[in-house]
Amino acid sequence: MKFTIYSRPGIVAALLAIAAAILWFVACLSGGPIGGVIALGALFYSMLTAVAAYSVWRCYVLDRPARWDTPERLLILAPHEDDCVISAGGLGARNLRLGGTVRIVYLVPDELPGMAEIRGAEARAAWREAGLDPANTQFLDLLPKLRAPDPHKLRSAAVALRGLIDEFAPTALIMPMFEGGHIQHDMTAALMGTIWTPQDRFPIYEAPEYGPYVSLNNTPHRVVSLCARWLLGLLSYSGPSDGIDDRKVLVFALDPADLACKRRMLAAFKSQNAPSLVATFGYPDRLVRWDPERRRRYPYNFARSYLRLSLAAQRVLPGRLAARLFGIRGGAIGREDAVTDWEAEWAIGDGKKIDI
Repeated sequence: MKFTIYSRPGIVAALLAIAAAILWFVACLSGGPIGGVIALGALFYSMLTAVAAYSVWRCYVLDRPARWDTPERLLILAPHEDDCVISAGGLGARNLRLGGTVRIVYLVPDELPGMAEIRGAEARAAWREAGLDPANTQFLDLLPKLRAPDPHKLRSAAVALRGLIDEFAPTALIMPMFEGGHIQHDMTAALMGTIWTPQDRFPIYEAPEYGPYVSLNNTPHRVVSLCARWLLGLLSYSGPSDGIDDRKVLVFALDPADLACKRRMLAAFKSQNAPSLVATFGYPDRLVRWDPERRRRYPYNFARSYLRLSLAAQRVLPGRLAARLFGIRGGAIGREDAVTDWEAEWAIGDGKKIDI
């Protein structure tokens, strides 16, 4: 039976340290060639302990407490129905309780037959838990289909999003992070870079959700998760979502009632494996302040990424062994085994490129 530890990376570091200590003890008792082999294992686990301990420290460095104590006109952009609750369900509930206004805009319907209606009903049920009037949820079809690049539709989406922002006049906006995890998430974030103007003085936040990027400095929770895979398969670690660079992750303080509301909202998405959503994302909302000066073509440098190493290993090692050693999926969903290339998504085909 495998146990999962949620959002407490120090436990993983401690267990790895215990494993290393036990191996060193056995190596000293055994002696000879067998002791030497065990000592190599002890050295490996000592190195894992050091990496995990460093990652725990980086968690404290990158995560910054934040508060949301004033009512705002909050606009949440979400490609899919569960994304807005994962990213801002707690803050949405809190903002409404403070007397603020919340508008939810969903940007792409589910492509499977009948699922758009099911997921739409789940989204309405989720936001009813927070007291949101269904009139403040909009279900649009703005983004290209998952595996069908469409620059013309992206340009139409940019115009529509600009109109939505001007009409609603938000004082705060939350959207997915440009992180390379899902192509439609990345499109949403990248579109903001095409329509933002210096007159947009409201804060814009990116919500990390998931992605293949791994960095010892910038994704400490993901590194701890990879370290935990070596605990004999008996334990796994599921931490909160990491950012994509050295920007601080704002961890918003939620009252117990707001956090409980977010978890009930996640539980409404029965078609999306609600128990897993609650267990995996039922933590206080985590956002990164969007910076217009950081607009970029790729979420991260693929040539120097852990993803590239993982994909190379999958080509030369048996599939199960590669998965066991590296524990990471492919590239962005919708652009598998590749990194999102915003310039390619935006290009019409005549050589015209977006200036980023």
